[in-house]
Amino acid sequence: MDLNILRIRLHYSAAVGKTISFGVVGSSFDTLNKKGGFAPTRTYAGQFADVASHWSLEYVKTAYEYGLANGTSASAFSPEGTFTVAQALTAAANIHTAYNGTKVRAAAAGEAWYTPYVAYCIENGIIKDGQFADYNKNITRGDMAIVFANILPDSEYAAIREKVLPDVTDGMPCAAAVRKLANAGIVGGDNKGNYNAANEITRAEACVIFTRIAVA
Repeated sequence: MDLNILRIRLHYSAAVGKTISFGVVGSSFDTLNKKGGFAPTRTYAGQFADVASHWSLEYVKTAYEYGLANGTSASAFSPEGTFTVAQALTAAANIHTAYNGTKVRAAAAGEAWYTPYVAYCIENGIIKDGQFADYNKNITRGDMAIVFANILPDSEYAAIREKVLPDVTDGMPCAAAVRKLANAGIVGGDNKGNYNAANEITRAEACVIFTRIAVA
């Protein structure tokens, strides 16, 4: 597992943060953020006991200190918890709005909390209408790549290497997206070099993405 994403800051609303399990992230964004110029805002004090010996400890610690993620409670992070399509699209929309200076509309009465984020992603070409049948389903690493490969202009995904992931084949729907991100140094493979596109992404893996947004 080696996930990485671009150096820009997410912006979740407090209302959404109360609804999704990943927690509220930082709310400010300026031109320095695009250059990786924002700093930690709080100190991690070992409060999440369930990551004390988990591989993701340093990522969780950094994500918390940079205000990119909270725990599922005051004392737990739930690193192996799931990350849904709706949460991924919310993250994608917030990255896009931060980068472009745009906004996601508020949810209308009777709408699901994630509906404005889905609509924003469709309107801005991040996903296609009907691409996902169930927004509450856990998102896979392959689908995560498809979403995140479409957030920013192609110039932001300039190749810095030629990364070969042996389990990513031409017939896979996510192949182009995974290779795009891998060659840009944004994602990688496991200790065998595989991307494992069908695996569901976890909160710990998502935390790797979000910390690497902020920290080179």
